[in-house]
Amino acid sequence: PGEYWLGNDKISQLTKIGPTEVLIEMEDWNGDKVSAHYGGFTIQNEGNKYQLSVSNYKGNAGNALMEGASQVHGENRTMTIHNGMFFSTYDRDNDGWLT
Repeated sequence: PGEYWLGNDKISQLTKIGPTEVLIEMEDWNGDKVSAHYGGFTIQNEGNKYQLSVSNYKGNAGNALMEGASQVHGENRTMTIHNGMFFSTYDRDNDGWLT
């Protein structure tokens, strides 16, 4: 368990090799565990702004990457959907939302 970051370039290269999936496991302070498994997972290259693509969700954590935050509604919920989004940083805004 822990936090690791390979970087967008390496993740993009890994997801181009062949079909890729991702499993996200989380545990809260009470020890309750949930997971989100996406059977399809890719990160595009820098030229494509590291666009995220996920599909085939299974799990009990909620499908937030594809459907957005369940507690938010309307346009605010739409802006929480990450599938198809481009990677943004403080100096390179690729998602079109003002901070």
